[in-house]
Amino acid sequence: MNKSVIGLYGKCANPYLACTQIELKSDNTFEYYIFMDVGGENIIKGTWKKAPNNSIILNSFSQPEIAKTTYRGKINPKLKGKVKIKISDKNGELGYSNILINNGTQGAAANESGIAEFDTSVLNNITYNFLGQEETIKIENPNYNEIEILIRDLDINAIPEFLTDYKIRVKGKKLIIDSDNVFKKTSSKNKQWN
Repeated sequence: MNKSVIGLYGKCANPYLACTQIELKSDNTFEYYIFMDVGGENIIKGTWKKAPNNSIILNSFSQPEIAKTTYRGKINPKLKGKVKIKISDKNGELGYSNILINNGTQGAAANESGIAEFDTSVLNNITYNFLGQEETIKIENPNYNEIEILIRDLDINAIPEFLTDYKIRVKGKKLIIDSDNVFKKTSSKNKQWN
């Protein structure tokens, strides 16, 4: 892969209800234009770099405040035979999120305060599901019975706000995001934003 990767990818119909284009610039910056009739438009700007296996990695200038999910655990002697889990994000408790423990052997919905309790004395992992986002957290000490989880910033909008280590394959004059999103190189006169 060489300088030939630089350019505009994706051609939009005229008029269009949805349009996605990526412009890779020679200074290793990019602009990712996404328009959806129901979601509006966004131009994500950032940097790109070459990666192994004919790939590039995109990182937007705007990044999440909390990039990684973390937890604090402790052993509470008052909770014999029970595990109490509280789940929050940067804005507060995630009430009614779905919580599974120990590879899905038990599950419960968190209450309005983001808390769920389970009858067990051993905790190996926790999986949460909130607004379609799912993540499994391995618990270092299986004897922890009181856990507070602070989840990473979720990008749950129809149009993404940020990209973090977003991998795209390059094949000839195409950028392959996934099987449904393949963008062919096109003339810069087809650019849909300023």
